[in-house]
Amino acid sequence: MKKNKAKSIIYLRTLSVFLATYLVLMIGFSVFLVFQERQAAGMELRTYALQVNNRVEGVLQNHLDNDKHITDISKVKNELLQESPFFTLMDSEMAIFTGDYEILFNTNNDWRCSYTKYKEGNKNYTGYGYLSPKDWFSKEEIRELERYLYANPQPKKIGDISGYTVNLQGFWVDNGMIIPEKVNVNAMYAQKFDEKGNLSSSGGVHTDDIVYLSGFKNTRGLPYFEHGAIVPDNGNPNSEKRNELRQMVVDQSKLKEAVHPFNILEGLFQRVELLTYRYYLPVPYQNEVRVNDDQSLEADLWTVIGCDINIGERCFTTLAFVWVSCLITFSMAALILATQTFKTYKQQEELENQRKEMTNALAHDLKTPLSIISGYAQNLQENIHTEKREHYANHIQANVNRMDKIIHKILELTRLESDSLQIKFEDVALGEVCKKIIDRYKLVCEDKLITTSLEGKALIKADRSLIVRAIDNFFFNAIDNTPEGGSINIRIFNDTLEIYNSGSHIPEDKIDEIWLPFKKGDISRSHTKGSGLGLAISRAILERHNFSYGAVNKEDGVIFWFRFR
Repeated sequence: MKKNKAKSIIYLRTLSVFLATYLVLMIGFSVFLVFQERQAAGMELRTYALQVNNRVEGVLQNHLDNDKHITDISKVKNELLQESPFFTLMDSEMAIFTGDYEILFNTNNDWRCSYTKYKEGNKNYTGYGYLSPKDWFSKEEIRELERYLYANPQPKKIGDISGYTVNLQGFWVDNGMIIPEKVNVNAMYAQKFDEKGNLSSSGGVHTDDIVYLSGFKNTRGLPYFEHGAIVPDNGNPNSEKRNELRQMVVDQSKLKEAVHPFNILEGLFQRVELLTYRYYLPVPYQNEVRVNDDQSLEADLWTVIGCDINIGERCFTTLAFVWVSCLITFSMAALILATQTFKTYKQQEELENQRKEMTNALAHDLKTPLSIISGYAQNLQENIHTEKREHYANHIQANVNRMDKIIHKILELTRLESDSLQIKFEDVALGEVCKKIIDRYKLVCEDKLITTSLEGKALIKADRSLIVRAIDNFFFNAIDNTPEGGSINIRIFNDTLEIYNSGSHIPEDKIDEIWLPFKKGDISRSHTKGSGLGLAISRAILERHNFSYGAVNKEDGVIFWFRFR
């Protein structure tokens, strides 16, 4: 329960820190990207405004006198009307002012119409005009006609509806304004697709199924034309935003504010929604301005562009990719760090538990000899059984030696686990080492009627004194746990040394703990003669050599092994 709680705390804190860092970085990046995108959008709009101004110059240059006054305003408006699709290319609105801030022309929410104005031989001359729908149709009729005008069906196969044509069947022209007699709507159907699946041609049949009548009676002798078409511009000009832009670009006070020297280069902009900015850009005719004594600016004509730009839409793809990819990256990093932190925490906890267990075990191993020494010393002080003085002294010396042996092994283990220990690698013949160890314990084995055997040989690179100590501890542990009449077999393979001893198994739940100080396979520690440090010393030696090691229970005994290649 405690470990699960610690794990939850570690994971929660790590993830919280990474999440907070992630949010700070992502918010900062998003603000930076929006700022950069807003600047880029402003630059694109200024480029577009210059292009619009050039189109205006192209129209006006043939209709200005030497004083830069327009000679034929009707022709100018008609030619500007032809350019209207370009003026509204970015769902923008445009207006043209004189140097005195009088409006000459502006895009509006009227419908642009085209028709054949007259013919000369085989050549047709196209005329353009505006149709003000609110003057001739009801609101419901206007909504229906706009649905046809701005419909954008996506045909998938031949015969699907691809759009609608909205035609004028009889109309009059009054000073550039179209007065409809009848408006006819016909459906267009997909007829052919290209190899990429894009619509390449469509067609339809003229019918009078959808007809709208204006009810106008010509009492003024206006010129009458039989056929024309309503041409849809970019976007719906009757949307709320387009109407607001239209009102902005025709506002004289707005233009006077924008032509201030501090505003003329950048124009004006304001945020109308969270990430939508409304831009207002005035451009002087032929890009020339005159600076008056009061620092005000003058130009022969002004072209004004108004446009809403949604920065959020422009940044969405980049922001979505960066937010999602960074979230995945941060989550993985947080998970890895939390896992590693918890692993370190467990290792520290295990080390602390081992320290406590080692301290308790050391106290246990020292308590018995100290108690014996204390008792014998007390007897010597009180002259009890004076005839046993030599016996008491011998036992005191034996227990002192026992404690000294334990302390020396602890110091040895500490030295082996320290980073300062220098390993001196040299050629070591394992067969010779094992034979000497068997000979060293020959009398002990004979006393317990233990049979020993040695098979194989190998030459390895190792620190001779340390590897001899490790094998010696393995062999002594085998003797200590082999019953009388048992056997110990040493086998050397190409990459492994195994020491087998017959006898009882090590409990499976203890087999990983026997390598720790004062840990033994036998539950009762006090019945064994060892100090409980031999295998811990062997483990430290083998780890310093980067040799893998282990113990495994066999059918009638145990094998201790280490792999040297």
